[in-house]
Amino acid sequence: MDGFIDPRDGYLDTSDWLATRTGFLPVPIIITEPAVGYGGGAALAFFHGRFKGTKTPGGKDRRIPPSVSAIAAGGTENGTWFLGGGHLGIWRHDTIRYTGGAGYADVVMDYYGSNGGLGGKPVRFESTAFGLLQELQFRLGESNFFAGVSYRLVDTSNEFHLSSVFPIPGIPALKFDSRSAGVSLSLNYDDRDNMFTPSEGLDAELKLGNYGSAWGGDDSFNKFRGYAKYYHRLSDTWVMGLRGDTEGVDGDAPFYEYPFIDMRGIKVMRYQGKRTALGELELRWSFHPRWTLVGFGGVGKTWASDGKNDSDALYSKGLGFRYLIARKLGLQVGVDIARGPEETAFYIQVGSAWKR
Repeated sequence: MDGFIDPRDGYLDTSDWLATRTGFLPVPIIITEPAVGYGGGAALAFFHGRFKGTKTPGGKDRRIPPSVSAIAAGGTENGTWFLGGGHLGIWRHDTIRYTGGAGYADVVMDYYGSNGGLGGKPVRFESTAFGLLQELQFRLGESNFFAGVSYRLVDTSNEFHLSSVFPIPGIPALKFDSRSAGVSLSLNYDDRDNMFTPSEGLDAELKLGNYGSAWGGDDSFNKFRGYAKYYHRLSDTWVMGLRGDTEGVDGDAPFYEYPFIDMRGIKVMRYQGKRTALGELELRWSFHPRWTLVGFGGVGKTWASDGKNDSDALYSKGLGFRYLIARKLGLQVGVDIARGPEETAFYIQVGSAWKR
């Protein structure tokens, strides 16, 4: 256990293990997402190198995160299961960032229709899907801006269970295959002090994507997303986080490509629309060098193309706690309990809750 105790304070810590061991670290996965039910799995993660500062070619000090590779598999009580792997590469003194991954999943969920088109009476569906992502981002000079290009493919086979609601709005048949594939261009700004659990800085991005047969997909549509996540240390013990996010589609997009409200306390894909927007506030109080209390709340909304089925304002709020599990990486883990418009849910968090 010597490798898991921080000699500075005597507390449990995985920094040295992650930074110095060769081989994979097993990590348990606990799934609590309300859309798929409780479940679990396991991941094997490998951190390449140490989390440390370095001098850039221009002489600027910059804290460089490590590259991370991982493979994972798991399942839930409703029959959903997945397996996959990926790599986050930090190259050439953090002037190039690579994100790549591939996976296969069999997902069982409820479909509520775009902008609640099914009147609150969901239809159960099952999708087997293969997904692929390849993304490169290039730092612009010595600035904190990155320009990126990415390719994304999702190949699905979908089956909707028989329902009193048929035809189902937005669904072509009870059984159908669908493939979406597209290329996106992005502009990102990132000056966070930590990639895992930030306490200072801004992470913002604008991404525009084109999907269609030219890229290997079935349907032609455009997709955009803009987000900003701002972190500010109010004092030695208090940190404030602000998040804004908006997303939309134009064209003949399949149901799984429609944006949805992504906040703690709200099921994945519960509220979908042609346009979505949300805002969140998070406060963290570090009452101990290792322990932190978290409070958060947010509001979101969806819009339909006809303007007649826009959602009401959707509120979510909750509390949580964190433990600093890797001091040298600034990585916190913990649990959040959140209340949304319809239910209460809890989440296991590794790093920031704002990953998407």
